[in-house]
Amino acid sequence: MQDGSGAYRTTGSTCLHPLSELLGIPLDQVNFVACQLSALCAAFWFRLYLSPGETSPAVRHAFATIFGIYFVIFCFGWYSVHLFVLVLMCYGIMVTASISNIHRYSFFVAMGYLTICHISRIYIFHYGILTTDFSGLPVCFISP
Repeated sequence: MQDGSGAYRTTGSTCLHPLSELLGIPLDQVNFVACQLSALCAAFWFRLYLSPGETSPAVRHAFATIFGIYFVIFCFGWYSVHLFVLVLMCYGIMVTASISNIHRYSFFVAMGYLTICHISRIYIFHYGILTTDFSGLPVCFISP
């Protein structure tokens, strides 16, 4: 899917553009489905070769973090900065806040950041961003 300037309308990877054109589906959606399928394959590999009995938790966490960061950047490109900022803010709260208030502070910070992202999407960008919006993942993060 291209805009008038001839550039692909995605902030993520453009390597699946031929498949996107073949299927007639926007590139950002093809990237998202490709990441979901790759993550499913990686989960089987992760379970077989990095099982808890054979590998330390640090190695498992490192691999999961690296794969997760790669998938987010592949799908969302520079929009992934929003996800990393939100995670770092909540991690900062987790490290500094008292145990009895972590859930409250994290909820309000995450909900406030998500609200700001949505307001900027509506009023600044006039809904002019991609069909796979970067705020979908923070919504899943905030829901529980």
